[in-house]
Amino acid sequence: MAEADAATITRTLPEWSLTFIEPTSDRVTLLPAHWQPIALAGRAEVRYQVARSLWNQEFLAFIPGFATAMDSHCIDVRACITDGCAALVYVMADQDGGLVSWVGYDSRTFGPEPMFWPCFPEPLRAFLREVHAGFVSGSDGTSFGLARPIHMTTLAEFAEFPEGIPGWAEDEISSTRLLRVTSDGGNLHYCLSPELPPGEIGLVYEGEVDSRVCGAELDELMLSRFAQSPRMPGADGQERER
Repeated sequence: MAEADAATITRTLPEWSLTFIEPTSDRVTLLPAHWQPIALAGRAEVRYQVARSLWNQEFLAFIPGFATAMDSHCIDVRACITDGCAALVYVMADQDGGLVSWVGYDSRTFGPEPMFWPCFPEPLRAFLREVHAGFVSGSDGTSFGLARPIHMTTLAEFAEFPEGIPGWAEDEISSTRLLRVTSDGGNLHYCLSPELPPGEIGLVYEGEVDSRVCGAELDELMLSRFAQSPRMPGADGQERER
């Protein structure tokens, strides 16, 4: 398994502030005990194997395409501090040699249960509570995975109209009843709601809500990240056209 140095990984997340935890650093103690072997391991394949073993099988089955891609394309997992808390950075390679990364937050930062928590499918609840309290990529820190629970807000609050988005169509689910849990990094928002059938997620674009199967849509969204960046650095630090 190829490795990427800290500078190369940082270039995959240009909007993020990452402080990597090296094996000799006293910051290793800031990590959860079950993460510390990841920071201490000297080989990338060992770091990935340990990190992968911590994921709940129900969530992996929920997103089978991304689970397969992660197994075949993850070249390293590095422990770091970002946003003032511990996190793991999963570095993935694509078939063109480019790199893209996800950040998985320490489950101890879960905080209070998000609104509409009973609407979350159980594999998501277990993942957020026990594995990563947020697993995201992109520049806004809430996209291409599951946002941190502390960042999950109603779509109305996200739009800065907490009482409801003006002009919202009456035949759609209210913007105050849609909890934004992730996005495509643009104008497509993925929302859970008690108004949706169990196991479904609302894809919201320009005020229109399309109810879809949650696992399939989350899986497709996460896989789509591989195609989002027009230029990504490879493991050798060289940028490649996509």
